Amino acid sequence: MIKNILHLKNIKNKAFLMENKGTRLSRYEVQARLIRMIMEMSDSERKELLNKWEQYRRPEMRKYPRKPAFIPVDCSSFEACFTDFIQDISSGGVFIQTDGNFFVSQQITLTFTIPKAKEDITVSGEVVRVGTQGIGVKFNEPLTTV
Repeated sequence: MIKNILHLKNIKNKAFLMENKGTRLSRYEVQARLIRMIMEMSDSERKELLNKWEQYRRPEMRKYPRKPAFIPVDCSSFEACFTDFIQDISSGGVFIQTDGNFFVSQQITLTFTIPKAKEDITVSGEVVRVGTQGIGVKFNEPLTTV
């Protein structure tokens, strides 16, 4: 059912061509069918549909797309040193899962190893986001090895 909703294509002159049936439907017929299909879904199916739709519609706002990761990282700043885990990484920055005390604009140095690199990577960056799950760090210079 979710696939049917997400496979609307060929919007032209207020008519839609539904891929699975090859029939032309007016905008209002499409809306009515979508509403009816959504109303027939369970709560979990609706949540799944919403998540998929948001991912489908969300434009990539980052200059460097992030990749999921689980990489140990040594972090140091003037205030402290600690080891935590990178949760996602890009050429421009990382998200580190941590419960440490950080503040936006804090300078930090990170040391970690990624599978493509033969040696440890040491990079400086700035904390740009602090949340309950961790911190976002923007590298001062983009990495070329990610």
